[in-house]
Amino acid sequence: FIAEVKDSSKSTRLIPFEFSTQQTYILEFGDQYIRFYKDKGQILSSGSAYEIASPYLEAELFEIKFAQSADVMYICHENHSVRKLSRTGHTSWTLEKVEFTDGPYLSPNTTSTTVTPSATTGTGITITASANLFAATDVDRLISFRNGYAEITAFTSATSVTADVKDNFDNTTATSDWKFGAFSDTSGHPSCVSFFEQRLVFAGTTNEPQTLYFSKSGDYENMTSGTNADDAMIYTIASNQVNRIRYLKTQRTLIVGTTGGEFTVSAD
Repeated sequence: FIAEVKDSSKSTRLIPFEFSTQQTYILEFGDQYIRFYKDKGQILSSGSAYEIASPYLEAELFEIKFAQSADVMYICHENHSVRKLSRTGHTSWTLEKVEFTDGPYLSPNTTSTTVTPSATTGTGITITASANLFAATDVDRLISFRNGYAEITAFTSATSVTADVKDNFDNTTATSDWKFGAFSDTSGHPSCVSFFEQRLVFAGTTNEPQTLYFSKSGDYENMTSGTNADDAMIYTIASNQVNRIRYLKTQRTLIVGTTGGEFTVSAD
């Protein structure tokens, strides 16, 4: 026995955090908090249990998936944006949203609806759609067009949102050639995560339950796609049934588990 959990009336999950064989922690994930243990003791700060806030509710704890690289752990749950837990000291931990670079995105728009930015650069610009397009759940979502992309920061109406430009647009003319970010409260967030071949891999969103999203090689938060071998990739499993991806496991190949069977992914 080391210590009582914060609230014994609620379910609690213990998750390992292993930097090396000499530096290992146990993380106490509870209802919207995380506490820490090391070397058979609870980590304290000013005499009290050290803890940080988290967005995960008691009912969500056992659906969390995670993957760790050194001092950083990426955490996924379908109801929340991907989080990154970072350690810089025994009592210095941060849990923050991952700000992905340029993606990943859903398939390009095929309708006649156009979008128009009020400026090519800057924060707090307005993006206007020619027909109902946006939802309140699109806040924090990426949108790409005119060789640039922006992050939606506020919802005004179904035809207007406020956004911060992340990569400058070429111009401010209307275009129907746009695409939405794949991760959002509207389309769902990844429910699975793993590392594979120097890439960070996500899978299992609500709208694309059988799609895998691979980061750029060696650049885990960069989702810029392209034709180079190290660019980010998106791949959807071809199967007779649409069964959601439930887990990812890295062995010699990447094992992709669904409720209908297992698949393997390997490099050519």
